[in-house]
Amino acid sequence: MSEPSAHRAPAPGAHHPALDGLRGVAVLLVLSFHFLHVDGEGGVAERTLLAASRSGWAGVDLFFVLSGFLITGILLDVRGAPGYFRAFYARRVLRIFPLYYAYLAVLFLVVPLLSSLDVKSGTQGWLWTYLGNVLFAREGGFEASPYTGHFWSLAVEEQFYLAWPLVVWVLPRRRLALVCMGLVAGAFALRLGIHRTTFNATAAYVLTPARMDALAMGALVAVAAREPSWWPRVRRGAPWLLAASSAAVAAVWVHQGGLFGGDPVVQVWAFGPLAAGFAALLVLAVDPAPSSRLSRTLSRPWLRGAGKYSYGLYVLHYPIFLGLEAAGLTSLALAGVLGSRLGGVLAFAAVAGLATLGAALLSWNLVEKPFLRWKDRVPYGQPPPATRAPVAATPRPPQAASHPVAPAA
Repeated sequence: MSEPSAHRAPAPGAHHPALDGLRGVAVLLVLSFHFLHVDGEGGVAERTLLAASRSGWAGVDLFFVLSGFLITGILLDVRGAPGYFRAFYARRVLRIFPLYYAYLAVLFLVVPLLSSLDVKSGTQGWLWTYLGNVLFAREGGFEASPYTGHFWSLAVEEQFYLAWPLVVWVLPRRRLALVCMGLVAGAFALRLGIHRTTFNATAAYVLTPARMDALAMGALVAVAAREPSWWPRVRRGAPWLLAASSAAVAAVWVHQGGLFGGDPVVQVWAFGPLAAGFAALLVLAVDPAPSSRLSRTLSRPWLRGAGKYSYGLYVLHYPIFLGLEAAGLTSLALAGVLGSRLGGVLAFAAVAGLATLGAALLSWNLVEKPFLRWKDRVPYGQPPPATRAPVAATPRPPQAASHPVAPAA
């Protein structure tokens, strides 16, 4: 091989900063999807900005790929260890539940006492049980619970967390890889079948089986990283896969005049290539070669910072967005003040972004961080030596640092 450093096994437990940067890219894409929008008709600049930001929903898919990679890697590395299931579920609860349920408690228990805002309390049972995606699929839209519409992807993640540890526990790595490939094909077939029968674009967008290709592609990367004979080929093929996936997505974009996640054509023909492209990007991002330009770019502090606070940014950005609009602080209103439509759009994004960042910092320090300290009390045990897998080319994320979260759009 001409790139031996790309195949050198890193120290066990090492953390790659580029993963935080990728998480930051994902959440910034989602924020752009909601914050950079145009009210009414706009000029060329506004329409161009809107066309670009409308594809920001793809940040969710990047989150799914990251989750599949990180979670599968953790599970493979501790498979066979004492307390395998207990430690995994306890640590997931400590990472995910506090902010999620705090948000629901404020929304459904406090807000109705303080205002006349209709928070659709009749549907809250679906949210408390992480079945919001099923609710939205059944209703064919997000109006049933508008202030939790972005929680569909958190439901997908939680359902993945419930089932995947058992799958990883019972299957050898190579059979696990075959299952992942089957899930990729199955997700495509399900989305195609939905649009050939029910025409329910929301179901194809939010149901876990229909989105498993992104999670499974990330899981495949995790398996390949622990199969020394596979990784060199995966690493060499990643640039070609990224190029092919980009071409496929671009073709759909040109054909449809954009890349909107609710478009059935995009769901059938672009979701798969997007997942594959993000998986290839992940392979390149964790390249340990010092000369990796992508890795260096993703390791920039501001991107890593966005990744660190991504969960709070994701959970809190949508109610802030809706609240600002309800208060009349829209991009159109700001455009009237600034005398520029484009200026109004950018000003709204800046206001919403700063408010979201402030809320996320409070969330991190007051809600998330205190619970994360408890994770040290439920450590993963050491698996038997025979079950330990060599890591071929990418580091295992440290237990305290991995917190994949999929935002929604």
